[in-house]
Amino acid sequence: MEIQAKFRKFVKKNITIMASKLVGIVGATGTGKSTSIKFLDSKETYIINTAKKELPFKGADKLYNAENKNYKEVDEITEITRLLKTISEKAPHIKNIIVEDSNYMMAFRMAEKATEVGFTKFTVMAKDMVDLFREARKLRDDLKVFYFSHPETVEDSGEIVGYKMKTSGKMLDNQINLEGLFSICLYTHVDEAKDGTANYSFITNRYKKYPAKSPEGMFTDIKIPNNLQMVVDTIDGYYNS
Repeated sequence: MEIQAKFRKFVKKNITIMASKLVGIVGATGTGKSTSIKFLDSKETYIINTAKKELPFKGADKLYNAENKNYKEVDEITEITRLLKTISEKAPHIKNIIVEDSNYMMAFRMAEKATEVGFTKFTVMAKDMVDLFREARKLRDDLKVFYFSHPETVEDSGEIVGYKMKTSGKMLDNQINLEGLFSICLYTHVDEAKDGTANYSFITNRYKKYPAKSPEGMFTDIKIPNNLQMVVDTIDGYYNS
């Protein structure tokens, strides 16, 4: 039995083709998405800020900036794809990439192409998004790419029956299912107490109306603290054990 266990470990380490890990973080504004970044080591983290807004924790501008070579404000989808490749190839010290407010990549493109008629713009945008995720999968295997997104309600007969990653409309939804591109997709959740305090957490698997998901056995709890370093450590422990 011991020999078999050692053999399986050898195969997993030396033969299995690894790839970077894509993680979706979905939540409304003010529910703890961006704040969760503060737990990460800034020397190992690169932030791609598509909305170009300030990070919501103290000292963020000193930790993440162009001088430190771990921060860039860019919203063009193909440029972000090129940046991911560059980080993977030329910045081996970076272990975590944050694509902050990733749904704005689509929203800004839609605003720019608002006067264009026809459905071609939706097809092109869907292709660019799929290419982005496909290329992200090909990055080095010690990288984790976190896509922060706002949620969108799913309704049936006027009743909210669930949530999904926000896109730029039904036309794009017909072209691409964003959640289908992730094996790990966490949703933010806030429990508010009567005294006015709030507890911020991530939902790790399907819970009530949240369609969160993660590989079987990765997380032992449905709710975990909104701590990205804890998420990173859990993912590493799951795949490297």
